[in-house]
Amino acid sequence: MNRKPLTIYICLTLVLLLTSCFSRRNNQDETAEEAVIYPMDVIRDTLTADVHRQTTLYPLQEEVLNAFLEKASDFQGRKWTEKVDFPQEWGVECVERLPEGRELWLLRSENREWVYLATTSGFGTQRILDVLPVAVSVANQRNEDLETENWQTLRLPDGQFRTTKEYEWIHSVSKATKQDFISNPEKYHRKTRYVEQFLINEQGRFEKSEIVDTLPDYNAVVFYFNPGDKPEMWDETILHLQAFCEEHGIIYEEVSSGYNRVTVRDYELTFALEADITPYIDPSSSGMVMMRKDETPKAVRFGSYEYMQMELRRYFKLRDFES
Repeated sequence: MNRKPLTIYICLTLVLLLTSCFSRRNNQDETAEEAVIYPMDVIRDTLTADVHRQTTLYPLQEEVLNAFLEKASDFQGRKWTEKVDFPQEWGVECVERLPEGRELWLLRSENREWVYLATTSGFGTQRILDVLPVAVSVANQRNEDLETENWQTLRLPDGQFRTTKEYEWIHSVSKATKQDFISNPEKYHRKTRYVEQFLINEQGRFEKSEIVDTLPDYNAVVFYFNPGDKPEMWDETILHLQAFCEEHGIIYEEVSSGYNRVTVRDYELTFALEADITPYIDPSSSGMVMMRKDETPKAVRFGSYEYMQMELRRYFKLRDFES
């Protein structure tokens, strides 16, 4: 009996079965990749790179990730100066709807040191139109030098993004005398700060815009506590602190919710400051967040009246503060 046709038939059957299995598995992998549904939300007003922020990151398709990495270093504005490796692992935190069907993606690196915004064509195509770095928090230690770079972005009421970029270089003073430092302070410490502003144009791309500063100089404080967890002596302490603020021209607001959009108004109700205090507070505690124009906000946990008044004096550089 000639077994050759039977052997060929069996081999062809096995090949077809294996091909079918591989094809089915590939289709399942593609389906699983396409099944990722990103949470739709309004992107917060204050964007920072917090290495301790453990929000869920949703995976990017390989094709989209490669397109993002290709565009990541090509953007308007000043580049970063830190000599660090750009991360290759990224995820989507949330997606916001834009006009004309486009979308705005909030991308965060897996190490939480970098945050980007990306505009996409939407309608399920996931084609990246443009990218913009909005937050960076990196440090580099080399011998006796320490370099740090911190960017953070504020989303303005008109939708534009204002990014503050701070670069700092510090050289060890362990071998320097006091006179060495006084004679040439830049040999040991240099700090640079840039502020840039961007809008999303009609083509869905980030466009650098002129900064028009309409905010007056202000000193502001937000007193906050969690609902149902008001500290003992809160009312009495905050009442005295608010009187202290009024005496020194510091505007204030007391809140127990809505930390991502707090409105603080001046005493004549002619000026209103909108702030997102969530990047600065410990959600499990209570206290105050102090803010000045063009200064980084500072959070202080609730304590005695004397302690919190001292922190107010320090932050706002009140003349009658005695060190």
